[in-house]
Amino acid sequence: MLPLFYQACLQAQLTSIQFITLQMLFALLQQERHVSIERLATLFAQPIQFESRRRNIQRFLQLPQLNIKALWFPIVKHWVKQQFHRGQRVYLVIDRTAWKHHNLLMVSVVYKKRAIPVFWHHLDHCGSSSLLEQQIVLRPVFALLESYGCIVLGDREFHSIALADWLRSQQVGFVLRLPKSTTVKSHSDTQFERLDELVQFPGIACFEVQVQVTQQQGFGRFNLVTRWRRSYRQSKTNQVWYLLTNLDCLEVALNSYAKRFSIEPMFKDFKTGGYNLESCRATGQRFLALVLLVAIAYTLTTEQGKRMSRKQVQHYIGRVQEPHRAQKRHSDFWIGLYGQLWIKSMDLWSKWAEQLMYLKPQKRYFFQRGLRAMSLIHSAL
Repeated sequence: MLPLFYQACLQAQLTSIQFITLQMLFALLQQERHVSIERLATLFAQPIQFESRRRNIQRFLQLPQLNIKALWFPIVKHWVKQQFHRGQRVYLVIDRTAWKHHNLLMVSVVYKKRAIPVFWHHLDHCGSSSLLEQQIVLRPVFALLESYGCIVLGDREFHSIALADWLRSQQVGFVLRLPKSTTVKSHSDTQFERLDELVQFPGIACFEVQVQVTQQQGFGRFNLVTRWRRSYRQSKTNQVWYLLTNLDCLEVALNSYAKRFSIEPMFKDFKTGGYNLESCRATGQRFLALVLLVAIAYTLTTEQGKRMSRKQVQHYIGRVQEPHRAQKRHSDFWIGLYGQLWIKSMDLWSKWAEQLMYLKPQKRYFFQRGLRAMSLIHSAL
């Protein structure tokens, strides 16, 4: 069951037939976890031939209403308003993921060590994105989140000095990682040097103000952070972070950039860890519509998992915590997704489940607790 606000946003753009079709596709995505038109058509609940079901889904995905700004932006704006206060810092991660013939550039909001997709653009080429393409995905997000303080985080693909200069002109904070081959000049009386030729050692945390980055002219000066973490116990790293930023504090810049890695679990949830987006062979508008459906389903499932965790029933769904493991094993998305699947399997094989409970009277107390947990999971959906 979709939340009332989701229903209002979707029904405002879709007819009754289209809205019911959308709900059925959401249910199939949660059940099958497979973004393939063939797979969805195989299980689509209509008493017509398979080829007719497949064409029906294809026509639905071609609808002009299935676009990010019409369907997704009202939902995101409502969600952000619930999670953040006006004027609060909101961290935006810009990143790119590619597989087969797809190359997707995406901007996401960081929320509790996970990223929530906001806007994306399908690149018509392989490899890295250009400054123009980066501006295409960032501008709508800045307009949507104009009431909040945005900080853009990017890895080495987004180290462009032109991007940093543009973000500064938009009065947006940023922390962008630089490749070690970048040349910098700290003072006017010194020479340009490569970053990997500067003095550095494990444990260094250096914050330099107003550094000239690259020998290109006309971009002004930026702050530079150099960070090399020490090796602790089993954790070993030889990577040095070189961060370009307009933030004015070392600790804030480091803590901000650490949030960038929240987008990697989200991409995994979109792909092998959740909806298997890599199996999708659709192109053009159909592909973008499928990504939109995945984004909505992903957010819904994450919120449902969060509600299940609040009700303290996550231990009935998966192994949440393990000895010698600092972080919980499964995310709210995983709890929400597999909580639904467990409930459906219990409903599907209820007769066998009842027989097993009858044959194990000594476990009656635990069965009662489990049935209570199931009712709480139902209430979270």
